[in-house]
Amino acid sequence: MGDIDNKRILFFWLGAFTLCCFLIHSSVLCKTKTISGQVIDGNSKERLPYANVIIKGTKIGTQTNLEGFFLLHNVPDTLCTLQVTYMGYSPVVVPIDKQTKSSGMLIRMKQTPINIEGVTVSAAQSNFIKSEATPSLITLSPTQISTLPSVGQVDIFRSIQLLPGIAATNDGSSGLYVRGGTPDQNLVLFDGMTVYHVDHFFGFFSAFNPDAIKDVQVYKGAFPAKYGGRLSSVIDMIGKTGNPEEVHGVAGLSLISGNATLEGPLFGGSFFVSARRSYSDIIASGTYNTIYELLTGSDAPQAASGRFGDAISQQETPTSAFLDLNGKYSYTIASKYILSASYYKSTDEYDLTRQSSTQIPSRSNNTQQGNNGGSIKLFAQWGDEFFSNLILAYNGYTSKYTSSMGSQGSNATQFSTDEDNHIDDMNFSADNVWKLTPVHELGFGFQVSQTKVKYSLSGLNPSRTTQNILDFNQRGWLGAAYIQDKWMLLEQFTLTGGLRYNYFSETNSMFLEPRLSSRYELTENISLKAAFGIHYQFVNRILNENVTEASRDFWILADNSLAPSRAIHTVAGVTWENETFVFDVEGFYKDMSNLVEFTQRFRRQALDLYTFLSGNGRVKGIECLLQKKSGFWNGWISYTLSKAEKRYSELNDGQYFPAENDQTHELKIVGNVDLGSDWNVSATFIYATGKPYTAPISQYSLVLLDSSVYSYTHVSGKDAYRLPDYHRLDVSVSKKFRWESSSFNVGVSLFNVYNYTNISYYEYDLNSQPIIITKVTGLGFLPSVFVQYEF
Repeated sequence: MGDIDNKRILFFWLGAFTLCCFLIHSSVLCKTKTISGQVIDGNSKERLPYANVIIKGTKIGTQTNLEGFFLLHNVPDTLCTLQVTYMGYSPVVVPIDKQTKSSGMLIRMKQTPINIEGVTVSAAQSNFIKSEATPSLITLSPTQISTLPSVGQVDIFRSIQLLPGIAATNDGSSGLYVRGGTPDQNLVLFDGMTVYHVDHFFGFFSAFNPDAIKDVQVYKGAFPAKYGGRLSSVIDMIGKTGNPEEVHGVAGLSLISGNATLEGPLFGGSFFVSARRSYSDIIASGTYNTIYELLTGSDAPQAASGRFGDAISQQETPTSAFLDLNGKYSYTIASKYILSASYYKSTDEYDLTRQSSTQIPSRSNNTQQGNNGGSIKLFAQWGDEFFSNLILAYNGYTSKYTSSMGSQGSNATQFSTDEDNHIDDMNFSADNVWKLTPVHELGFGFQVSQTKVKYSLSGLNPSRTTQNILDFNQRGWLGAAYIQDKWMLLEQFTLTGGLRYNYFSETNSMFLEPRLSSRYELTENISLKAAFGIHYQFVNRILNENVTEASRDFWILADNSLAPSRAIHTVAGVTWENETFVFDVEGFYKDMSNLVEFTQRFRRQALDLYTFLSGNGRVKGIECLLQKKSGFWNGWISYTLSKAEKRYSELNDGQYFPAENDQTHELKIVGNVDLGSDWNVSATFIYATGKPYTAPISQYSLVLLDSSVYSYTHVSGKDAYRLPDYHRLDVSVSKKFRWESSSFNVGVSLFNVYNYTNISYYEYDLNSQPIIITKVTGLGFLPSVFVQYEF
């Protein structure tokens, strides 16, 4: 027995020794290492966020963070290839071997023309837009959108409207209607500042200068736990920091405005400043006159035809001017600690005045709107695995509106309205990311914000008495904390779970927002994705719903009488991608509650009572994107099928009705052709079914017992009618001339090439007899020219 036991022990130790030798041998053969570094623009030295960094031929990969830093685990300690891609830049390939420095790598990338001859483009490389692995996330290249057709101005928000699921038929607004949502339901961030007013020039342009923006990320729904306070989407923009080594500048001119930027080294850091101003209030160009000839004379629409007797159509010409300023200073305290300060200002002034005649009373409308804000940011890369981003931001929003109405044949004021809305938004946020393991990333942080809202509305009635109608003076504190865990459970399966906790002082309540998203790589080219999220909104933009005039709006805080709005997002989709094409399909459903409607449906004069309504909404749809990512010709086709509805117990007998931004079908085609020799041609085509609208049906007067006369207007069901279908074709041609370190770019854009008349909305002036009906149309054929010099 003893011999047998000894043999067993001997065999055991021999087996253990053999196993150890095998494991040691395997560990030597499979030895790995960790590499880290930073990705920058080789010319401007801008740090590039969200660049893709992978080990070619493997599943090992990551993205750079906000300041371009990256960390890769499990890199083979043998000869391999590091590949870096970033939209609008040539791919960079770096050989990695045992002698390669494992930390502090600096990857320099160069911007390239849209067509890169002789370069094999990786699957991660795209032009213009990139559909990311995160569900409902698309990244936009501010540099490349300059080749797309525009009305006098390159416009970031107009380019975002070309994405699937985002309405592109609002000629009079660059606001974003994302998956049935409204512009106020979008969280718009610029260097950490929350921006409330995003329009210029009666809404034709967005209030952001594309020359000042480095990166744009658009979350169309179910966004991560890091973001909160809005129902629909997130547009997160990062401003340029400036070149720390050389002075560079850009000057541009269009038929609407002029712009200039300057960047360079300053006090050991870098600065970037840009300015843009319209000059239409000084010199009225042909483009200016065309835009302002939108209010054209026309017959009454079908919904009201024949119901008002003789109606008078009329034309009005408003004036407008806008200005925006951007400034940023960045200083690197140490190689991984970056301090920056940003400033942003935008202002708009509109004046719409009509002189009286024997048939039409005088009217004066004046609006002033703008943002004025700044932020201070400290980025700290504490180690290769951990970084923090601390932001203190402020933005002040102002909107002032005055309106007065005279009498026919006289300019004496009979009615007047004065509205004044102010928002002071102060916010401090701390975001942290800790890469626990190669497959496990933890994000966590908190946010504290104070929002002050003031709104007043007063008016002058026929008895010449001024009366205060509404007066809000609110201040609310919002505290939020979040945690998010991104975990690669399998090589093909990634799960991201998050939870956001909110406390809002105006309701003295807590709100929990769970978030969940996943992605499963079914094959090398096909992946499945899904996401879920609950989102709350604590500040509301109240639309002044008035069928007699264009809508105005104002902002107020939620409270115990107007509860915070809530949206539940559900998203599922599939993506197919190869070296050249991407086909992406996403279905979405959004259930909303506590939506606020501000109605004047029964208001006859300016001093009648206003009514706040609270209701529900739902949006469902499917969107498709087919993109050719690069090459001689590239672009995309997108299609969206959706249905957006609302329900208020006081309206439409409590039944669901189409939301004001509901569009059943929307098709968008974007194409770009590089002709070589720095010639570029691009075109966009948009088709969509008509949006719903509300119209007055009839009007009559009643003589009361005291001989006084009461006028009554019968209004149709809420959004009971549809505008005609919308479609247009835009084309742009540009040529770049180069001289050593400078270039000169000249281009022509043709808007609405075949001059189709798209109707934006109808106006009804019920204070006049006979009724004045105005059909407001979109832009017809409009050519514009732009030039830009860069040095």
